[in-house]
Amino acid sequence: MKKIFFLILCLFISGCQIKQSHYTEKQQEILREEDVLEFAENNCEQVASLQLMLDEEAFQKGYIEDYCRMDLTSSSHVNFLLERGLSDEDVEGYSAIPYFREENLERYLKAEGSYEERVLNVNMNMDLKPFEMISIVNDFSDMTLLVNKFNALPEGYVPDDMVHVKYVCTQGIDYSCTMMDQVVLRQEAEEAFERFVESALEEKGIGIVAIAAYRSYQYQKDLYNYYLPIYGQERTDQFYARPGQSEHNSGLAVDITFDHIRYTDIENHEAYPWILENMHRFGFILRYPEDKQEITRYGYESWHLRYVGAEAAAIMYENNWCLEEYLARK
Repeated sequence: MKKIFFLILCLFISGCQIKQSHYTEKQQEILREEDVLEFAENNCEQVASLQLMLDEEAFQKGYIEDYCRMDLTSSSHVNFLLERGLSDEDVEGYSAIPYFREENLERYLKAEGSYEERVLNVNMNMDLKPFEMISIVNDFSDMTLLVNKFNALPEGYVPDDMVHVKYVCTQGIDYSCTMMDQVVLRQEAEEAFERFVESALEEKGIGIVAIAAYRSYQYQKDLYNYYLPIYGQERTDQFYARPGQSEHNSGLAVDITFDHIRYTDIENHEAYPWILENMHRFGFILRYPEDKQEITRYGYESWHLRYVGAEAAAIMYENNWCLEEYLARK
């Protein structure tokens, strides 16, 4: 009681003040252990930035002056960027991008545009020429796995969960029906394709069939080498994937047609808008849209669908993203 009375007298009579700390007890404990509590209390301009680094367990004593000087919105990669001597502006800018990738830093620094534009473009390899750098896919459990001119499947890769496609074209009736003996997809993709076809028939009366699905590494190699002398390097690379870099080799891609029409003409059919507006419900995307050729590095294909799973497909549909744009943000 005497203590409370004294404090009241001190505050209202003597004019003395009790200083409140900017930091929680846990934060103070960390700062005290590092012998920087006094600096943090008296010399830190950006208290919120220091609090952020402390709360996210990213605090490093040697960078306390930097934290206290910068306006940070995320603790991610801050220490990595500081270690590399980046400016305050760059540290603030890059650390604020959730899909910043440390291994791409040198390429980000050479890119142009806002921090987000630099990160996205580099993550999509827009700063590289096709085939300039090839990564080998090793996670086949991810239905959004990327196969393109920068990401290749291992030579000889064959999915171990393929099943026969139920709804397939008929040779001699459906234009460009595959001459392969078996039309197969990975099981999850095939089951989703069945649901898609059956819903299209029920809701719109569209009889969708697969004209091509899985292709082996060797099949793609033969296909590519067949067209290369006919069309030349540039056009062949625009429409025909090199072996190991074809989505068909993944067992997750399917080319379609319906009503026995030429597959290249399906976009002109009155039923085609329904396909574009509903395929995502079943986990499919149009893999090579006309307005994304600069990103996919392939020509427009109205017939080439890719299974990615319903959740990812919905996100891409809602944002009008192609697969590269979606994965660049992961």
